[in-house]
Amino acid sequence: MLKKAILSLISLTFGFSLLFSGTTGKIAGKVINASTGEPLFAVNVIVEGTTLGAATDMQGNYVILNVPPRGLHCKGKCCWI
Repeated sequence: MLKKAILSLISLTFGFSLLFSGTTGKIAGKVINASTGEPLFAVNVIVEGTTLGAATDMQGNYVILNVPPRGLHCKGKCCWI
């Protein structure tokens, strides 16, 4: 009987942890020059209203992890001369 109660408590705890665990996503993309189609590097891509962001690599690719599941807007900013 005690074994069943402990197993039930563990199952219940595991179930609640899955229920309340956060679901996050990923934003990935490529930043290119609109007129030439060439990739842009060192562009900061940020998710507005959060502290999330990433910089593009030499091929213009970026990945932002742990993005909350809600309607968000991304903005790019070029900081090089």
